[in-house]
Amino acid sequence: MNAVEFLLTPIIWAMQQLLTLLQTATGSFGLAIIGLSIAARLLLTPIFKIAAKAEQKEQGVQAAMAPQIAEAKRTLKGREQFERIDEIYQAHGYHPIQSVSSLAPIALQIPFLLSALFLLTDFPPLQGKSFLFIENLGAPDGLISLGGISINVLPILLTAVAIFESYIRPEMTQAIRVRFLIVAGVIAILIYGLPAAVCLYWLTSNLWSLGSTTLKLRSKTVEATG
Repeated sequence: MNAVEFLLTPIIWAMQQLLTLLQTATGSFGLAIIGLSIAARLLLTPIFKIAAKAEQKEQGVQAAMAPQIAEAKRTLKGREQFERIDEIYQAHGYHPIQSVSSLAPIALQIPFLLSALFLLTDFPPLQGKSFLFIENLGAPDGLISLGGISINVLPILLTAVAIFESYIRPEMTQAIRVRFLIVAGVIAILIYGLPAAVCLYWLTSNLWSLGSTTLKLRSKTVEATG
């Protein structure tokens, strides 16, 4: 991870400068972290749009191939089926590896999420700083205590937001959603014990994404009814 942190040094430095600037302006590290997350999302917006177009194109090709592939699977077996499906792929200029384009939005965020992780995990000024119902941004939130066991709510909440969004996005096929849920589950496990500051950053990013998706759906609904 030291090598990764070194490669991300320019992003980490820039994020720290912006975090400090936002904290000075707002007087709150919590608000500063939220602002930092939103700034990262805004910076990535043009790239997200390109990724979304690539994803839509890939889904269109899959839809066009679907009847032929279903026919091949119904009528052929073994090597004949494999060769026929490969012919269909070649005819449409498609390769199965293109299906990973659905994960592009997550992949694009990784450098910023890792930079936020490196910055906020052991950032001394955060120790003991509270925000809303979070007592210490520099430690896991432990917002719920059951039988002496502390439960970190923020990692669960941000994962729930991501999963909910996956179910309202109409372009997500079942196969794409399954891959997304697997990735989301693994990430939830990895970040569960991280400081609240890191989870607040990620939660803000997920809420921003959910809000964007909701607005797009509402806009399409208005256009359809208009």
